[in-house]
Amino acid sequence: MENNIVIKVKKFRKSKGMTLADLSEKSGISVSFLSQIENGRTAMTMITLSKIAQALEIPMKDLFEETIMTDDYVRPRAGYALEGLQHNYKNFSILSGKFQERKLDAFHMVMEPHFTEFEELQHPGEEFYYILRGKACVLLDGKVHEFEAGETIHFPSTIPHKIQNREDSELEMVCVMTPTLF
Repeated sequence: MENNIVIKVKKFRKSKGMTLADLSEKSGISVSFLSQIENGRTAMTMITLSKIAQALEIPMKDLFEETIMTDDYVRPRAGYALEGLQHNYKNFSILSGKFQERKLDAFHMVMEPHFTEFEELQHPGEEFYYILRGKACVLLDGKVHEFEAGETIHFPSTIPHKIQNREDSELEMVCVMTPTLF
């Protein structure tokens, strides 16, 4: 999976006549790190991938789609795993259907125990989380919100936020967010 993404990053970069230095300047990511990404020597976070897509002036979903998008309302049981992109997730799968003009993305995520190094995010849209297993700690604008299995949290993504798992067990949750990433 990830190899397809790094191949596409390089392909899009070259098709736009950009050097690694050009991409570095537009994305704010160092040339050496971009080189490691393109050569498959390091994994990317969703934030890094988003910065690269913005610098390439393409939607992030273009790095994942294998063919021209056709309507596909049902995902297989395993979903569409985004292996290797997020170091903080044991599993990160897309649950959303695939169709034109989709307004939201849904994900199934399993976060490793004691993961607290998640990057703080702030972006347009909304996020909704439903905890399936474990206990989540969500920092919204510096304020701590804890919730556990069966509970939810829904907030505007414009508020600086990050998700942590401070527990000894995995955190499993479903996330629904806007706008779409994929």
